[in-house]
Amino acid sequence: MIAEKATPRPGVLELMDEALSDPTVRVGVCSASTKEAVTKVLDVTLGEERRKGLDVTILGNDVSSLKPDPMIYETAAARLGIDPTRCVVIED
Repeated sequence: MIAEKATPRPGVLELMDEALSDPTVRVGVCSASTKEAVTKVLDVTLGEERRKGLDVTILGNDVSSLKPDPMIYETAAARLGIDPTRCVVIED
């Protein structure tokens, strides 16, 4: 079903391509879902190459508290070595 119905929201691929091509920008995905579910959805919607180009992917099983707790974002910022106040989060 994911392969047949999942599509990225308008502008997401262009935004990601621009960010991924900029060496001063770090790009990641944070999701409360499991690795298996997220990997499939990202491969279908973004493409495997974009997914593999992400600087960080933090998933629900990587943290002990899920959204709306900020732990997932704080963990991503820490793994990227970036001050959380210098991060931008785009939600669906």
